[in-house]
Amino acid sequence: MTERVGPTRVWKLESMAVGMVCASIATKLIRTLYRALRNDKSPDDVFDPNSARFSWPDAVVWAAAAGVGLGIAKVMSARLAAMGWRAATGELPPGDRHTA
Repeated sequence: MTERVGPTRVWKLESMAVGMVCASIATKLIRTLYRALRNDKSPDDVFDPNSARFSWPDAVVWAAAAGVGLGIAKVMSARLAAMGWRAATGELPPGDRHTA
């Protein structure tokens, strides 16, 4: 007996996959921008909170940049997943009652 995978489960898997990819890309972009703005060319990781180079001002700047960057990535990934779902099915994602 085979069970049919419902559209809600497929939607959850699609949005989770898109979210993971976008979060990974956002993290790399945030690190790159952080290093560029700080003119940091060192090979060691300045993002290690156990490192002596990771000062409190660095921690605050990094936390703010990461919070904003990952927040933007979350919104963008949700929109991309919804757009992909609509392009593939011609319908709004399951659970989305608003018009797009």
